[in-house]
Amino acid sequence: MKAARTWGIAAYLALLIERLSQAVQFRPRPAFNPAQIRRYEGVRRELSLEVPYYPARSSRGYVLIPKDGYFQQAEEVLERL
Repeated sequence: MKAARTWGIAAYLALLIERLSQAVQFRPRPAFNPAQIRRYEGVRRELSLEVPYYPARSSRGYVLIPKDGYFQQAEEVLERL
């Protein structure tokens, strides 16, 4: 009877240690993708006829996104996915 209890405690401790090791295990952070973030200074509030725009639907209606270097980088990243 004492041996069964000892094995039960050992099994419980082994399970506890396994769960704790999984909870504390190092998980790498997702890679930073510069195409996901755009600096505020790069946002244009006025429209220019020199730059083509892409119409996109947002929660507030349609917005125009300039097809600049940032737009091209984002398209390249999406094509690689």
